Amino acid sequence: MASPNDDSKIVNYLVRMVVPLRREFGQHLDVQHFLHDLDYAQDVLKKALASQDARLREYGEYVSKLRLGPRLGQPNEAPVAMPKTSSKTTSSASAQAASASPAQGTSTSELSEEELRARIMKKYTSGLR
Repeated sequence: MASPNDDSKIVNYLVRMVVPLRREFGQHLDVQHFLHDLDYAQDVLKKALASQDARLREYGEYVSKLRLGPRLGQPNEAPVAMPKTSSKTTSSASAQAASASPAQGTSTSELSEEELRARIMKKYTSGLR
């Protein structure tokens, strides 16, 4: 079963799928049943993927990747792991980002994720209040 965070994403997309499924196939989508019954979920996703509506197909693909991806051998995007930083690390990173100003000529595509995050955090930690 998917993690609780993935379940909230799945529910969000399932709610978006309710009306298009009813319009095109005349099928009522029971979200709780979908989350707990694998056969029902596969049937709903099969219909969504065969839909004429592009949005419904996209929703179906997204939900199938989140819900059914790893167990059925379908490709699933690897989750991006965010580095865990303490407040001390963030403040030192913001100091480094302050020293690495745009005057050095570095483009944003060359900067690491931590440096970009430090620049964003610097906006909130310095300046007039």
